[in-house]
Amino acid sequence: MPGKTPLRSTCPINALVESIGDPWSLLILRDVVLRRRFRYSDFQRSDEGIATNILAERLKRLVRDGFLERRSDPRDRRSSLFLPTDRTLDLIPLLFAAMAWSARHEPAAEIPAGVLEAYRADPLGTAARLVSDIRQIREGLPA
Repeated sequence: MPGKTPLRSTCPINALVESIGDPWSLLILRDVVLRRRFRYSDFQRSDEGIATNILAERLKRLVRDGFLERRSDPRDRRSSLFLPTDRTLDLIPLLFAAMAWSARHEPAAEIPAGVLEAYRADPLGTAARLVSDIRQIREGLPA
């Protein structure tokens, strides 16, 4: 990726952590993929309460590193949409695995009804349907 900082090591876990290991990047990607939030204002309304300066920096970095694509909002050309790239869509199994882990080990975590059950029943099919849905959204918007 152009402009991306070199990794500290060749460990694949390290590569993931350095790419999206900060809590805000992962939560933004969660919102884009699982909650279908694509606008800056959508991210600001997240339950976790991200500060505007951190949000702006993380969005820039996620675009720079190829996780999000920035497009003009067809409803308001002054605004932008942040759409997941295929690089982000490849993280869907990881997001589901994180939810499954939280459901087992963090009793306070609230998993949306039916999501985890669908994933456990058909992990590949559930992930594939989500990828297909998001690609349709992405392709239906002007480039």
